[in-house]
Amino acid sequence: MSDTAIPHELALPGLREDNPRDFLATLGLLRIVDLLWPESEPKLYWAGEPRIPIISMIHTLPLFWSEVVIANLKELATHVDKPFVHGEIIKTTGKQFRLAVENALRFAESDHPLSKLPLMLYASYSSQIEAEGGEVEPTGFSFANGQSGKKLLLDVAQLIESIDGENLLSTLRGEGSPVGAKSLRWNPSEFRPAAYRSHDPGSKLKGDESQDYPELNVLAFFGLSFFPTPPTIRGGTTLGFHVVGRERYFHWPTWTSPLGSDQIATLVCSDISQMISLRGVDQVWRSRRFSSDKSLYFAPAELAN
Repeated sequence: MSDTAIPHELALPGLREDNPRDFLATLGLLRIVDLLWPESEPKLYWAGEPRIPIISMIHTLPLFWSEVVIANLKELATHVDKPFVHGEIIKTTGKQFRLAVENALRFAESDHPLSKLPLMLYASYSSQIEAEGGEVEPTGFSFANGQSGKKLLLDVAQLIESIDGENLLSTLRGEGSPVGAKSLRWNPSEFRPAAYRSHDPGSKLKGDESQDYPELNVLAFFGLSFFPTPPTIRGGTTLGFHVVGRERYFHWPTWTSPLGSDQIATLVCSDISQMISLRGVDQVWRSRRFSSDKSLYFAPAELAN
């Protein structure tokens, strides 16, 4: 049989289907693999019990593929043109945002393997400039509001600097150990109210840092490329979020038939009823987005269908 007749699969048991951060990380990894190795034609689906995401390809990845991923991400983060970082937070002035997009457009013409990724991210950062004040609204996933310690772009750049290919691989396999690292507030476990602590949460006791997987937070950031922020009459709105009653939820489906990036981009931004009814989609999860302690968090997920 020809090589193209035998799909190669990359199972990701370290990523949970009921975790919004893990879903974003799954999409982020698919996006990066698609850009670095387009000839492999990667597609994503869920299988097994417990269900895990699987990326299928017509060609196997290089032996040290995780090292290649990390090396390219670090080049992107430290590039002299700073193609995806226009400051420390996403929210910025209209003029600065326009200059950043123009910079990303120029970078897209470069020979960097991830040259198109910054443009995809800018569609997710914002596309709505307020009539008054000239400020660009941030993505619905962002907790960046200018306060100290809530600087998404700065945090992501520092997280990229700290990760390596070996830890990425072990984390995706479900064999890694959580470490103290910057929190992006996308993992429901990162909400730790003071009532569940024996000390003042503002005291910054050593060993009290948020324990998580920085590799997954980095991948989740690039998973934002699947969720643009289009303008509406009420301001910018991030696709993938839906209002149910008076609460705002992030909804995401899982599916059993392999889908490519373009198909997934349409699926995950669909109306909830369309998600549930589409062939191959067997579950739709949702997580409430809520504010506490001047930060935004995700609540533990529940099934929406």
